[in-house]
Amino acid sequence: MAFSNAPQLELRNYRDTDGSVIQTMSKWQKLKHRLQLATAYRCFLSVENDLDHMGMGDPSVVFDVGAHLGQTALHFRKSFPTASIHCFEPTDENFAKLKANTKGKRLIRINQFALGSAQTSVIMKTGQSDQTHQVIRNQEKTPANEEMQRVRMETIDSYMIDEGVANIDLLKIDVEGYELEVLEGAKDALESRRIKAILAECDFDPKDIQHTYFNDLWDYLRSKNFSFFGLYDVIHYGNGMGIGFCNALFIEKTVSGNGS
Repeated sequence: MAFSNAPQLELRNYRDTDGSVIQTMSKWQKLKHRLQLATAYRCFLSVENDLDHMGMGDPSVVFDVGAHLGQTALHFRKSFPTASIHCFEPTDENFAKLKANTKGKRLIRINQFALGSAQTSVIMKTGQSDQTHQVIRNQEKTPANEEMQRVRMETIDSYMIDEGVANIDLLKIDVEGYELEVLEGAKDALESRRIKAILAECDFDPKDIQHTYFNDLWDYLRSKNFSFFGLYDVIHYGNGMGIGFCNALFIEKTVSGNGS
């Protein structure tokens, strides 16, 4: 496994079984650590090296789900100059910046909608920074005192059909705890083994409401013929709480040589 020298953070939000907030990170801490993550390109260098060692160093199609302002897409464009990069960012403010940052960049396609398990519309909660917006899971119980935006949602399977995308070489997902729903919307592609590698944000605390629990992600992808390869850009929380969150790389077993 590859690890970057990530900073330690003291506390973060997570909820107990009764829904009460147990611990809270300040707005400044959240903004600071999201900025650190956004500029920590060493994690991607490690991913690229590992993909190259497996003969996957020249991907043709990359999906950037949760593209934010285009940082990852622009980095992948430099690393994979011949790859077609499809970006997905639903919120108005972020999409406007993504559009400006990628304007005129060849082979980068941007899409202003979310990806999930169904073709519908959903409500997104505005986060404390522009990197922490989240899809509201229970659309019927939206807090009246919080800023919201209704956005369009598509699925990976429907997008691949509509746009004639045959395979995805690298699927990157960073959607603040909505990763499993995105994968549910790629059932056909996963079952037909048309996705080769998945890099998804996750954490190791089942009570953390901001990230997908690693065990849930691993259980799901293991059932879809994927191997867990490694952790990248590991963020450690302080106070002896261990790993906060990170990016996990999963490889389809037929690509890694372990499949049938």
